Amino acid sequence: MGTMGEHGDVASGLTLSPLQEKALEAVLIQLAAKSSAGLVLLATRTGHYISMRGTQKHVDGAALASLVAADLAASTQITALVDASEVHTMILREGERTTLLIAEAGPALVLLVVASRDVPLGWIRMLVQGAAQRMAEITRPAPGRPMPALAAVMPGGEFADLVGQAIDDLWNE
Repeated sequence: MGTMGEHGDVASGLTLSPLQEKALEAVLIQLAAKSSAGLVLLATRTGHYISMRGTQKHVDGAALASLVAADLAASTQITALVDASEVHTMILREGERTTLLIAEAGPALVLLVVASRDVPLGWIRMLVQGAAQRMAEITRPAPGRPMPALAAVMPGGEFADLVGQAIDDLWNE
């Protein structure tokens, strides 16, 4: 549904290398496949659209990215007012037909997943947490070290192999 281009977001301090973009895209593809999500969106915390996957069509990714970032910012402020000692990294909304999860994916990224209520909440939550953690690792530069190779960040090797494995995993669960 979406491809990544070269992305930089001055406000968030995030600049993605082509290697990081490929690794993030692989995580999105795998998350969309394993979760059967209708929509998986990746954006910066400042609302800059990065990429989107899933089966839902005709969604304005740029507008959605801005709204998701604003939602996360508002929820963060609500948490600070209510209980400054608590750290929340995920927002959950359950509707009649869908479950919506918004998760921090490191200090600069936000992830939105919209899945059917038929998908067990514990499963989708586990997948989102894992994907958010991998995305944070992909975008976290090690002090004094270059970005690790894609194969080190995403076990399994080449991008095409990762996509094929994610599709195979769908049928093996």
